[in-house]
Amino acid sequence: MPNSFTFPTRVYFEDTDAGGIVYYANYLKFAERARTEALRSLGFSQFTLMKEKDLRFVVRSCHLNCLAPAYLDDILDIKTYFKEPKYAKLVVSQVILREDQLIASLEVVLACINPEGKPVRIIEDLRRLLTNLET
Repeated sequence: MPNSFTFPTRVYFEDTDAGGIVYYANYLKFAERARTEALRSLGFSQFTLMKEKDLRFVVRSCHLNCLAPAYLDDILDIKTYFKEPKYAKLVVSQVILREDQLIASLEVVLACINPEGKPVRIIEDLRRLLTNLET
């Protein structure tokens, strides 16, 4: 994975409003799926992190910038860039593209927490992989 992970998705009817345009909140869903698959591509499923390592990533903050509409049946590519893996924080930049057109961009700050909701250190193996992928 050279600095980013690309997750393709199609826009379905359920993703759109009455005019066939993607409802803005669905960009957050697309981005969440892309982050999950990016972690999986590194060998770390969300389920395994929860069950075996007692940690989970939760969104602390998210900035979504919608730049152009996406439409029913479009194929979108969500590119995920990990940056700034810290003790219990991970910053993720994501862009949503239709071919070469930038549709939306996101800056997401994730917190790594335990089952009680307390911050915990990102496991070293994952932090090392994420550090090597920083852009």
